[in-house]
Amino acid sequence: MANFVYVPFLRWKKGEQDALRYLKEADREHMLPVSDVLELEQGRKQPKLVAQMIKSAGEAYPIGVDLSDSFDGPVPHDDLADVCGQLVQAGVQAWPVVRARAALADLPGLSHLKPFAAIVIRVREGVTFNELDAVLDGVRKAGGKAKPIYLVLDMHAMGNAEPAEKAASVQKAVARYCAHPSLTQVVIAGGSFPMTLAGMKQGINNYLDRKELEVWQTLRANAECRSVVFGDYCVTNPEPLEDIDPTKINPSAAIRYTLDTQWWVIRGAGTRSAGKGGMGQYNHLSDILVNHPDYSGVGYSYGDDRYHYHAQPGSKTGNLMTWRRDATSHHLTLTVRTILAGVV
Repeated sequence: MANFVYVPFLRWKKGEQDALRYLKEADREHMLPVSDVLELEQGRKQPKLVAQMIKSAGEAYPIGVDLSDSFDGPVPHDDLADVCGQLVQAGVQAWPVVRARAALADLPGLSHLKPFAAIVIRVREGVTFNELDAVLDGVRKAGGKAKPIYLVLDMHAMGNAEPAEKAASVQKAVARYCAHPSLTQVVIAGGSFPMTLAGMKQGINNYLDRKELEVWQTLRANAECRSVVFGDYCVTNPEPLEDIDPTKINPSAAIRYTLDTQWWVIRGAGTRSAGKGGMGQYNHLSDILVNHPDYSGVGYSYGDDRYHYHAQPGSKTGNLMTWRRDATSHHLTLTVRTILAGVV
């Protein structure tokens, strides 16, 4: 079974779907994306999700499927298996992602996941070693001795966490499960991009540390944690957004551009602010980016090509979805390449 160097978590919206769709094969083959599916259709059949997955995930490489955001409580294992089964039937290499709490609620029901090529277990803080060991035993019994099992230790939203302290707090768990004989790979994941851009000044002088990356780097300095894989939430905060009337908000025009160890936010004014240029600000922001030394260049990623396009006179402005698509495209590409190259 393939080993991966990067596990990105994608909020399964149009922008993130297209970012995955347009990845270059040489980058895609080294990552295991996990789709956080936000909504399912009424009834058993899921033709919309199947069509999205065929277009964005394709058939050549696996994708993890997590339905937790589509349910009010733990995802029933038979429902997870049913949806993933529909995807597999359509040619998608769908791997079910089961949350540890859901597994604990129904250990015998894990047998529904036996038909799949691999299983991903995702665990947040608060689950004890004994509980997680019970989940691993249950998955191993359900899947058989040869079933590849991937474990994600999910730090989720990191907020104001100090990376060194966070690394110290998870080191014991990472070391324990990196040495676990039943696991194919162990992933440490988290997201420190803020929920909003509030408080950031307009202009080019906004830099944010990628805290989850620093945690991973600190862990890998320990020999017992050397094999741990990096995972993140790209340029999105992991916390779910509250239901907000879109007519009541004034989102800023902004580019979220990932650097080796930081995010660079080029921020404009609110897109609904009178006299500030609306969506058209994006063209000016793109022009700033493509003329800056930190721009990765035309051909680097789909997103970088789009930034170059939007910097040209007379080009379209794009919209909030395409801005997120382009930022995610660049992020995915840069992250997997810097890990492969040993830059980070």
